[in-house]
Amino acid sequence: MKIIITAVALLLGAYSAFSQSSQFRVKGKIGKANNGKYVKLYYQRDTVKVVDSVLVTGGTFVLRGQLTDPTLGHLSMDNMESGDRIDLFLAGGTVHVETKDSLSYARIYGTAFTEAHEKLAQKLRPADRKVIDGFVRFKNMPEGEEKKAYVTELLAGLDQYTRFKREVVHQFVVENPGSYVSLYHLNQVAGGNVNYETTYPYYDKLSTEVKNSALGKHLGDRLSAAKGILTGQLYKDFVSTTPDGQELSLKEVIVKNKYTLLDFWASWCGPCRKENPHVVDTYEAFKKQGFTVLSVSLDDDKTRWTEAINKDGMPWYHVSSLKGWKEPAAALYGVRAIPQNVLIDSQGKIVATNLRGETLFNKVQSLLK
Repeated sequence: MKIIITAVALLLGAYSAFSQSSQFRVKGKIGKANNGKYVKLYYQRDTVKVVDSVLVTGGTFVLRGQLTDPTLGHLSMDNMESGDRIDLFLAGGTVHVETKDSLSYARIYGTAFTEAHEKLAQKLRPADRKVIDGFVRFKNMPEGEEKKAYVTELLAGLDQYTRFKREVVHQFVVENPGSYVSLYHLNQVAGGNVNYETTYPYYDKLSTEVKNSALGKHLGDRLSAAKGILTGQLYKDFVSTTPDGQELSLKEVIVKNKYTLLDFWASWCGPCRKENPHVVDTYEAFKKQGFTVLSVSLDDDKTRWTEAINKDGMPWYHVSSLKGWKEPAAALYGVRAIPQNVLIDSQGKIVATNLRGETLFNKVQSLLK
């Protein structure tokens, strides 16, 4: 029986390398101990999330469906997040799933898409499972101090997991530039707020055929937008006020350094505060080589602004008009969301925008070699 759960417009979707729809079949062999149980298949068709299920009979099962785009699916004896489960890549043709007992350890083969995905999945599944199981455990925990402590541990591990997954996918792209699976997963790890500096070097390695697919063009457009119109242009100067009441211009900072990060943030901005330690690490590593930061705060309360500077340990230049979203410097650079930053060289040329995490560190390191 097939149940359409919901139809929602997603920020990201899988776009096919082909224009026509395609039929797929998942043909499974599983231990007879599973006879009488339902195997469920979760996947997305256009903007619709679909669940299909079938009864295991004689140790076998067959699921069929139609796709507009090759996409990732999930097989499970329970639900998508828990129980005996495994991911697989769906495209036109037959995918074979064979196991003596558990889906989690199934051998999956069939289409070229499926087998390419399996090479990548072998590296990712243990980490994926650990993270998903962690969130399921958190969801099922009773409210209390133990749950609060556990979420802190969980979120700390999430950053490490995200970096690991991105690195594995990037290496897969390098090794498989002609695979649509490379493009699909590159688009996934790029996330909704794609970072040009992180993603473009790997997108650029993809084959022309893959780039010309619908998803390839979509990701290319996202990267062009993420690069922004500022990159390559000359900086725009402004004068604002430091915490001690002195006037400071951007030009004064630029002429004294090889590279200046113009960083827009605020004390009340959670993502900004989470990003600050990465900026601190980059500053401490390269300050002696000519790198500095000028942070422009979109605060309207001086006490909160200065307290955040001290708490986050940000020993560089700071200015703010204390006008919140009406900050003139932010308007000058078209800032509509924070955190946001602009990296400027000593000649006043903008060389990059919106550098995050280790991407900022790596970019500055490469420039100062």
